[in-house]
Amino acid sequence: MPDPTRDAPKPLSELLERPFFVMLMTMIGDEHSSRPLTCVELDGDRLSFLIDQTTDWARAVADGRAVVHATVADERHNTWLALNGNASISRDRAEIDRLWNPGASAYFQDQNDPSLAVLRLDVSDGEYWDGPSGRIGMALHMLKAKLSDHPEEVGEQGSVQTSR
Repeated sequence: MPDPTRDAPKPLSELLERPFFVMLMTMIGDEHSSRPLTCVELDGDRLSFLIDQTTDWARAVADGRAVVHATVADERHNTWLALNGNASISRDRAEIDRLWNPGASAYFQDQNDPSLAVLRLDVSDGEYWDGPSGRIGMALHMLKAKLSDHPEEVGEQGSVQTSR
């Protein structure tokens, strides 16, 4: 039975607008660590990032030893997401060249940098929280929720719709 307090599932393309930043958490054994990454492509349920494949966490992902979780806080639209999925590393030069952008040059020599790879996160499931944009919009919705005794009117909350 559907939960009446939750809104309808939404696809990532409806919830996110590039560019956006992700806090990518990896769990390797009992060790958790996180790092901010810029999503360079959103294609369906896949998030893609240009990364340094020589880091310990990236090697653990490539070897299948890491569990990956991502969180997004888009303050422009008051949208927050928690995403789970399967991560993999691609060293495909054509894909790297396609995703290369001027911002990546702050971290890599160029698109031929031997440490450069693509992290793919194929989202399997997740949750979103979405509120009105801007401080005034949020304040008005909070006041309305308080006065009407309906806290759910502050925003939406539901599942991320995936093709999996």
